[in-house]
Amino acid sequence: MPLKLNNRRQLLELIESMEAAGKDATALRRELESLEPEAKRAPRRNSRFREEEETVEERLIRRVGHLFPNGITDELLARLFDIDKIHSLKELRAMCKEAGLSLSGDKHELAAKLVAKGIL
Repeated sequence: MPLKLNNRRQLLELIESMEAAGKDATALRRELESLEPEAKRAPRRNSRFREEEETVEERLIRRVGHLFPNGITDELLARLFDIDKIHSLKELRAMCKEAGLSLSGDKHELAAKLVAKGIL
């Protein structure tokens, strides 16, 4: 016999009662999310998809900005772009490995790590 719920609140109450009884309500939580309008849904914190695409500068500030106390200036950004043109990803990773730095990140991030360390 199908269960008929009249509104979102009743579905939420059902989910809470199931979870309180120790039952799995994952499928019902997905249904609840699908009922919410797109505008009301909170974006996921670590979502790989962002509403607006980040600029290279914003991404560098977020990922390696802590390495530069004076911030990522236009001059530094231009220098990182120059390094990107001169060195391959493989070369930058080799330099980072030799310097004992993390190998994660794209060419700009690796270049920023090497510049912060004083290697480039």
